[in-house]
Amino acid sequence: MTIIISHTKDLDGLAAAAIMIRENPGSPIYLVDYAEEYVKDLEKKLSRITNETVMIVDIGCNKKTIDMWASLLMTLKERGSRIYWFDHHEWDEECIDEIDDVVEQIVHGVKDRCATEIVWEKLGRHGDPIERRLAALAHDSDFNMWREPLSHPLSKLISYYHHIGGDRGDELKRMLVTSLSAGIFWTFAMDQQLAEYEGILQRDHDMLVKNARIVDVKNHKIVISMRGAYSGTDAANILFEKLGGDIAVLVSSRGSISVRSRRDDVNTKMIGEAFGGGGHLRYAAGGSIEDRFPNPDWSQIDEIAMFIADELSQVDFILKE
Repeated sequence: MTIIISHTKDLDGLAAAAIMIRENPGSPIYLVDYAEEYVKDLEKKLSRITNETVMIVDIGCNKKTIDMWASLLMTLKERGSRIYWFDHHEWDEECIDEIDDVVEQIVHGVKDRCATEIVWEKLGRHGDPIERRLAALAHDSDFNMWREPLSHPLSKLISYYHHIGGDRGDELKRMLVTSLSAGIFWTFAMDQQLAEYEGILQRDHDMLVKNARIVDVKNHKIVISMRGAYSGTDAANILFEKLGGDIAVLVSSRGSISVRSRRDDVNTKMIGEAFGGGGHLRYAAGGSIEDRFPNPDWSQIDEIAMFIADELSQVDFILKE
């Protein structure tokens, strides 16, 4: 049996899982993010796993949790499992050193392809039209191109499921993976769910813009706001359009943050790592302020903005030529 562990928050993670399900029907799926709680949860759920193939996809290097991953994977290897890690984010040497002796294969730092494309190349069938479409949709969304008609609706649907959260949100994501793996890319039920989500977004739109705070750090204009039900990318695009700015930091009600930049000289990965997360070298990353603000809300936006500005002032996030 193959154990599938993939990123929970975006189309790339779910589309990659869909290709793996297509190639390994019936395999269990574990959807995770960068925070420690996800690794701890995996330790419990995989405690009885022996002699299996474990595929980890679209999860980048997080210095805060890489030792936890290494410990988990070493335990799985000692029980006879074979581990493969397919990612496209940039990795630091210390992260690679932590797991290099544990995994059978690791792919990382692929600049022109997303994780789904790597999975398709390594594990999929190039003549399969469904897998080809999944790779195209994931690439379109992950590189913020939005040329595929379904990539944005599917991405928004995943954001809605993440907004719902909990077991129900995860169940909806796994149902979507199953649907995508069967070549069912859109349904009437998805139309209804998206309409529900749009109603919630209309409520959050004015708050997103009206209550945003703007700070200057290292001559970069940083826009900070609570993202409500929006995805980090959609919220950032709205703020950039309405308020300008170089970097957007969007805070969720659970304390996670999304970092987006539209400048080439910003190391978003380093910003994400400063907040216990990680991500792409440029343009997109994520982290958390949950330790400082366990359940942040609008009433704390000034304090949150000051905290983020102070943390960023200590980070050398400007890329050198």
